[in-house]
Amino acid sequence: MTNRTRLTRSTAGLMAACAAAAFLPAFAQGAPDFQDQAFTTPYWTRVPVIEVLGRADMQVAPNRANFSVTYLETDKDSKKAMQLAVERGRLAYETIKKAAGKESVIQSSVNVTALYEQYRDKDGNRIDNERSDKIRAYEARVTLSVTVEDVSKAGAARAGALALGPENSTGLSTYLERTTEMNREAYEAAVKDAATRAEATAKASGSKLGRLMVVQEGSGPCLGNWSSMAGSDYNYYDKSYAMAPPPAPPPPSPMASGMIDGRQVTITQADIDALNLPSDDKSQPISASVCMIYQITN
Repeated sequence: MTNRTRLTRSTAGLMAACAAAAFLPAFAQGAPDFQDQAFTTPYWTRVPVIEVLGRADMQVAPNRANFSVTYLETDKDSKKAMQLAVERGRLAYETIKKAAGKESVIQSSVNVTALYEQYRDKDGNRIDNERSDKIRAYEARVTLSVTVEDVSKAGAARAGALALGPENSTGLSTYLERTTEMNREAYEAAVKDAATRAEATAKASGSKLGRLMVVQEGSGPCLGNWSSMAGSDYNYYDKSYAMAPPPAPPPPSPMASGMIDGRQVTITQADIDALNLPSDDKSQPISASVCMIYQITN
């Protein structure tokens, strides 16, 4: 009885040991091995660094101008009204093109509106009698929307359009359309500003400026969210592809002539000069920013 009891106990112990041995490898395989994992700390905690934000705010001349003119013609026949308005619009188009050449982009539109006979209601208000048999005339409207890519030619182009006596016109507006070259120039200025700030920071703190570790375009911080202010594919050290645009050809003589309602109409240089008011171009802002991190030493 005693031997059987001992045997049973030994067998139970052996079975428990085997179960534990079988469990331990499985547990070891599922548990993470912290000793084999490398914990990487941010580089700015391992070496002293400074972060600077470089900024560039430039004032440049506008490089675009726009205006619009509208010519109105009325006639009892809608086709005749359209023909008269289109003739004025076509002559205006030719005049603008001769004044500004390829530097002008003109979009035209034609609209025709019926003008109805009117009557008075009981309160004395005039009301259009919008019946097809009550049309007294047709009004044709030709509008030219003009964009001039050479601001120096915009005044003459608008004056040529005004010489044809438009019934409506807008003022000459100038604005800036940022180019790749402008973005590069602003970015380069921002990088130089950041480098100057880094030197000043190191000097003021009694440190020495070390190697440059990070350059990130935008408003910073370098390790957070940022928004781009200029083209991000520019290599600051490689300017070989920055080529100057070819010079613009001289504009042709700004003079045009055409037939309007059976009569010859000519726009001369004197007509343009008489309506070309002088105007000063207001400079436009362009900005860029960059975030840079330098290592510093004592």
